[in-house]
Amino acid sequence: MPLVVQKYGGSSVADIKGIRRVARRVVATRAAGNRVVVVVSAMGGTTDALTKMAHEITPSPQRRELDMLLTAGEREAMALVSLAIMHEGLQAVSFTGSQVGIITDRFHSDARIEEIRGDRLRRALRGQVIPIVAGFQGVSAEREITTLGRGGSDVTAVALAAVLGADRCELYKDVDGVHTENPAEFPGVRLVPRLSFEELAELAGSGSEVIHPRACALAEKYRVQLSIRSSFNDKRGTTVAKLEKMEKAFVRAMTHNHKLVRLSLVDVPKKKHCLHQVVTQLAEARVPIVFFNHGVVHGDRFDLSFIIPEEQLAPAKAILARLAKQVRAVRLEMKESLCSVSVVGPGVGSDPEILSGTLETLHRVGVHLDAFSTSETRLSCFMDRKDLRLAAAALLARFRLK
Repeated sequence: MPLVVQKYGGSSVADIKGIRRVARRVVATRAAGNRVVVVVSAMGGTTDALTKMAHEITPSPQRRELDMLLTAGEREAMALVSLAIMHEGLQAVSFTGSQVGIITDRFHSDARIEEIRGDRLRRALRGQVIPIVAGFQGVSAEREITTLGRGGSDVTAVALAAVLGADRCELYKDVDGVHTENPAEFPGVRLVPRLSFEELAELAGSGSEVIHPRACALAEKYRVQLSIRSSFNDKRGTTVAKLEKMEKAFVRAMTHNHKLVRLSLVDVPKKKHCLHQVVTQLAEARVPIVFFNHGVVHGDRFDLSFIIPEEQLAPAKAILARLAKQVRAVRLEMKESLCSVSVVGPGVGSDPEILSGTLETLHRVGVHLDAFSTSETRLSCFMDRKDLRLAAAALLARFRLK
C-alpha cells in the first residue's frame, strides 16, 4: 500500500472549518488506498501571537523558553486534527516531534535534524492508525525541546518522507502551487506545473516562501517525490522532480527577497585567515550569507562585504563590530533597505542572452544595481528596496512570465 506524507500549513488549519476540511482530505487519501502520515503547522497566526507575547514580557526572550512556548502551537493543531479525523470514522493518534524521535542538535530556534527514529510512527501505521505529527519541532540529545526555524514544518514532512520511504510528500499551502512570482504581490502570474529540485532550491533560497530551503535540500538529496498544492481546492499544483536537461536556457520563474542589508568591513589589512575568521563566526551564529564580496586588494588593504537577511542584522552586526577591532578594519559600514530580484531556470546563470537581457531591462527602467550573483540555474540582482516592484514588473514582462 503506497505511503503518502501530507503537510498542512497554518492557513490550512487556521480554524475549525479548515481543520475539518483537512480531515476530509486525509480520509479521502486513505480511502484511495494509501497509508497516510500527516504533519501540521500551528493554527494560522498562533506562532506570531505567541512570539509577540514573549517579546511583550522581555525584549530578548531566552531561546530555550521561546522554543518551549512556540511548540505549543503545533501541539494544539495536531490534537484537533486527530480528533477531526476520528470524528470522520478513522483511527488517528497525535505525536509531538520528540514522541516520534526527531532528534536534533541543540541549537534552539534553528535546530538541524540529526536522526529520526520513528518507531511509534511505524507501529501506528502497522495498526492502521493515521499518525498526526507536530511539525517544526524536535528534541536534542540533552532532552531539550528544539524548533527547526520559521517554516520548519516543511522540513519535518520531507524528513519523515525520506526516513519512512514514502512514495510521495504533499505540501498543502494557501496557494495553488509555485508561480512565476508571488501571486499575492503580482496578480496575473502563472502557475508552474513542473520544477526541478535545483530550480525549487534556488527559488527557496532567494526569497520564495512557498517552501523552506532546507526542506527542498532534503527532498533533492533523498529524491523525495514532492508536490506543492492548495488545501482549499483540488488543483494538481506543482510537481517537483528531476527534469531532463534542456540545451536552451530559459527563465521558468522569479522570486524576490525584500528585506536584506549589507554589512562591510572597510579597509582591512591583508593577512592570513582573516576571511576564515569572519565567515566562521557568522556561520557559528547561524547567520546566512546571501551574497559575499571580497574587495580588490589595494596595497595591503581590502574590503569584506556581506549581504544578509534583515532579521539577522542584530547578531551579524554584533559579530562584525567585534571583529572589526580584531582584524583592524578602519570602520564597519551598513546599508539597509536592500532587496534582491532573482530569475530562475535551466542554464539561466551561464546564458549571455539572459544576463544581458536582465541587465538591459533594469537599466532601461532606471534601476541601479548594487551587485549581482549567478549560479547555473539562477541570476540574482541586488538593489535598493524602493526599486523592487519596478524591477520585478519589468523582468516579468521581459521574460513573459505573466
